[in-house]
Amino acid sequence: MDFAPLLQCFKQLSLNDQEHKGMKATDKPDRAFLEILFAKKAKPSLEECLDVCSIISYAYPPSVIPLAHLQPMFISDLRLETHHHGRALYLKTFGHPKCVQAVRNAVEDLKGDVDRLVVYNTHPTSPAERILCTRLLWCVSHLLHLQLGDERIPAVLRPRVVRSYEEAIVLKAEGNAVYGRKAFVEAVEYYSEALQASCTEGKESLRYDLYRNRASANLLLGRFEGALADADAAIIPSAPDSGVLKEATAKLNGKAYYRAGRAAYALRNFPRAAEYFRKGEQCSPSGDADAKQEVKRAAYRLEEQRTGRYDFAAMSEAVSATRNNRLDHADFTTRVEVRDAEIHGRGLFAVEALKMGDLVLCEKAFGVVFASEKIKALDMTVNLNTNRLSLATRSTLRLNLLQKLSHNPDQARAYSNLYDGGYTPRTPPQLVDGLTVVDTFRAAAILEYNVFICPSERSSDQAPGKNNNEDGSGTDLGGSIGVWLLASYINHACNGNATRAFIGDMMIIRAVRDIGAGEEVLMPYINQWNDQPATLAQLKVEWGFECDCKFCEADANTTKAQLERRKAPSEVASRFLSPQPLPNAANIRKAEKMLTELKATYDYVGSARNRPDLALTGLGTWLCQAHISASSPRKVIACANRLLGDLGYGVSIANNTVVIDHASGCPGTSAVDAAMYAAHAHYSLGERKLGGHYEMFAERLYVVMLGEKRGFAERYECLELLRA
Repeated sequence: MDFAPLLQCFKQLSLNDQEHKGMKATDKPDRAFLEILFAKKAKPSLEECLDVCSIISYAYPPSVIPLAHLQPMFISDLRLETHHHGRALYLKTFGHPKCVQAVRNAVEDLKGDVDRLVVYNTHPTSPAERILCTRLLWCVSHLLHLQLGDERIPAVLRPRVVRSYEEAIVLKAEGNAVYGRKAFVEAVEYYSEALQASCTEGKESLRYDLYRNRASANLLLGRFEGALADADAAIIPSAPDSGVLKEATAKLNGKAYYRAGRAAYALRNFPRAAEYFRKGEQCSPSGDADAKQEVKRAAYRLEEQRTGRYDFAAMSEAVSATRNNRLDHADFTTRVEVRDAEIHGRGLFAVEALKMGDLVLCEKAFGVVFASEKIKALDMTVNLNTNRLSLATRSTLRLNLLQKLSHNPDQARAYSNLYDGGYTPRTPPQLVDGLTVVDTFRAAAILEYNVFICPSERSSDQAPGKNNNEDGSGTDLGGSIGVWLLASYINHACNGNATRAFIGDMMIIRAVRDIGAGEEVLMPYINQWNDQPATLAQLKVEWGFECDCKFCEADANTTKAQLERRKAPSEVASRFLSPQPLPNAANIRKAEKMLTELKATYDYVGSARNRPDLALTGLGTWLCQAHISASSPRKVIACANRLLGDLGYGVSIANNTVVIDHASGCPGTSAVDAAMYAAHAHYSLGERKLGGHYEMFAERLYVVMLGEKRGFAERYECLELLRA
């Protein structure tokens, strides 16, 4: 489906709105209309149900000025398409809120003037009644709920509120009740309000209870930094003289330590998590069983983090068996570091020498949405700043990330360090009035440049010869996608020295050739089977740069005459291969002739001679398979070696040994297949040692491509039958 007309429509509407900038609205609704519009209804209207499109308007910086320093304003002061910097608008709602893509309700200001208020990027599990309920709000570029007793509320609207220990008890009970109904956002609000109520001297235990309960609710909401702070605040100190806790108090502290450990674990701080779990274990005379188990789990993560040793086969089996793509493993990042990459900005560099096949890094997703998960298929986001339209998973990922960033300031700062395409002005995430202020426009821009497409299913199940490690952002609007922070620093090169694979939400990056200490880690961003003009065009559109790697340098020297000569034989080869022709002698002769004619249009010179000729691989693969069908093992070996050469791999055989030079190779299942075709042919001739060398290379490359070995034997079980 072509979404360009829809995008242009929204852009035109926005431009039309700009014509009224600075004007006063003349079509304001009256109170009676709003009371009808926001009357309580059992179901939303059809019009509301069809409202599934979010518009990211033209960017403006967020407000980072504390409320105390803002000047009050009124609805009558508002002007169209104008951002009222330095001003605060105090409102309260009077209708029943609606929630379809955004939360809407009727509001009135201090003068009694009315209007509609729409709030985007809210937590998906938070009821609309709690977001735009009958409370007072500060509305600037972000929203702040003000409790009834907040001194920042203008006196004319602020009722006299007397807080008491008894009220705190009631609020705690209400929080516990909604927690039991899994309304965790509401529970956090009740516990927070109770903490503001006065706890008289000698009643400190209530405060510890509230922090402990709020820590649990924050954990379930993914607000891990807040959960950790709450759990720390819930730890009851021992008496100054005795240094010993009563058994009941120790049990409560055990809960606090356990929740702190879970929060630290979720924040990937495994040393701190292990420490909390050990302390929780010590709070029970016989040792808390859950804490003891968590100590072991944290130890496994620390070992992975330190050594980079993973059971990739078990990880893959777990994903296949449970269909759970979110795995519990640590990141391994000690072999790389972020450095300045000169004209390419920042990049990722190896801190030690790596061999072909070595693990460069293994990283869990910072945020990911899988196509197999239940999401609204019609959700749509139009970003007027980037001229992009996002559907389903991409739109959902943006909303999920905003929730994560808004409630985890340290993680927000880590995310904000990623490339944003030159977005200005850059406002770093910061705490204002107790809230994390995140520039949602910049967060969306960062997502556009750092998203990876990740397959939901194993790439090995797909067709041979297809490059399964591609992430052309914008080409797959509804597929599984995610953000991996450290991997995002890897710059592009068509002849990259590394490639990525996925097992669940773990990205596995391995070296496809030797990488020296201090050398930059590079990998192709998009499908390497495209021709050079198409590749360069996509790189320019999606990421805004032109590739200057050796492959592209070689392609740049290709003359227009060469490209014109290549066009006709390329089209002939495509027609020949679709549909697959019968592997008879006549077709084999025809394919060989086409391959020779196409090869003649490639005449790289100097170092460019090692540039893979990817356009030849379709014919080369078919010829290998045709000779296998004809039981011509020597011809299979010759064709397989030629195919490997067309893929950039140099093959030499001497003293009954096969040496494959992978310095310029283009990794892919075609190369794995070619090596296995040669192995298959050598085994059939009784040349087991030579066949074994090809098979070892194929298996090694298969693991590089797909993360681990599962499926390799099944893919080539004809080989196993020959070896038996």
